[in-house]
Amino acid sequence: MTTGIVSATRLAGIGALAAGLLALATWNAGQPSRAVETTPSGAQLFHAKGCAACHTGPESTAPMSASVPSLADAGAWAATRRPPLSGRDYLTESILAPDVFVSPEFGGGAGPMSHMPRLRVGAEEVDALVDYLLDERGGDVQPEDD
Repeated sequence: MTTGIVSATRLAGIGALAAGLLALATWNAGQPSRAVETTPSGAQLFHAKGCAACHTGPESTAPMSASVPSLADAGAWAATRRPPLSGRDYLTESILAPDVFVSPEFGGGAGPMSHMPRLRVGAEEVDALVDYLLDERGGDVQPEDD
């Protein structure tokens, strides 16, 4: 009977050792553990946030784009659209506060097409969208000084 108790004690000790090694291997020096969060790509956000429903983008053609500015080549014109804003700043403003400046390319509309909606986007999502629009066409071109 003593052999069974010794075996059970030994097994419990091995289990405790394994649990201790696992705890040590996953210990993060007192830092709170954080779930890894990843921001979707700009292309994914362009579709998920509804941009592609109205705007033609670098990799898509919008079904309702007749009176809405195309964003397919935003890197080519964004920096000159609203001086002195850089292309990055102009696109960021247009996403976060679309009513501040209405693009001259916007043909107007009625009902849901009367204006661009305010999107519910976080800072990282805005950055991803702007990167997507600018990087697809060669980056953020700055306006020339006169």
